[in-house]
Amino acid sequence: MDKVKGKKVRNIVSAVIVAIVLIAAICALGVSIAYRVQGQTLTIGGTQFRLVLTGSMEGEEEDSIRTNSVIAIKTVPKDAEEARKFIDELEVGDIITFYDTSLGADDIVVTHRIVEIRQSSGGTSFITKGDANNTQDASPVDESDVIGVVTGSNYAFGAFLTFLTSTTGIVVCLIVPAAVIMIYEIFRIAFLVSKDKKQKRQSEMDEKEQEIERLRQELEEMKKRGESND
Repeated sequence: MDKVKGKKVRNIVSAVIVAIVLIAAICALGVSIAYRVQGQTLTIGGTQFRLVLTGSMEGEEEDSIRTNSVIAIKTVPKDAEEARKFIDELEVGDIITFYDTSLGADDIVVTHRIVEIRQSSGGTSFITKGDANNTQDASPVDESDVIGVVTGSNYAFGAFLTFLTSTTGIVVCLIVPAAVIMIYEIFRIAFLVSKDKKQKRQSEMDEKEQEIERLRQELEEMKKRGESND
């Protein structure tokens, strides 16, 4: 009975391990694919996640950002009234992510700290600077170019996500779990084959013992009949 229970426990544990490996692989691969599809960003609700690819925000400030960190960005609301309130609440010292259009491109994304806020009839603009830079950014950031404000960063997760979104990382997400499951299945099959062979050998031995016992009984009966005839 204890052996049966032990077998059930082992089967459950092994099934759970395989499930965990598969779920982890699927989640990692899903994040990687979603990140690439969305253009090196991942947006969940009103929060956008980006990787910091340069060291312009590395500094001595408590909220300075290391290269390859992943940052969480609270994005500007789509509603005009809420967006206006969002922009008005930005302060000097906040770290914002914005489109840098100073070079004529509209797809360059920068994350720098606000060092000055300017108000004009045309709206609000922000003077920004990277913590690692000696000078301010060349051009003010118009409020329409603001993507959002950084609410947090994490280097460890960012480094992992950097690897995960690389070609090597995607391959590993597929190969490693597949290899783990394959090795597990090989050992399981080898164990079952070995167990089956043992059971067959035991069955053959039992049959031989039964045959020997049958012959022994027949000999005893023959001996008894011989003695009774004497």
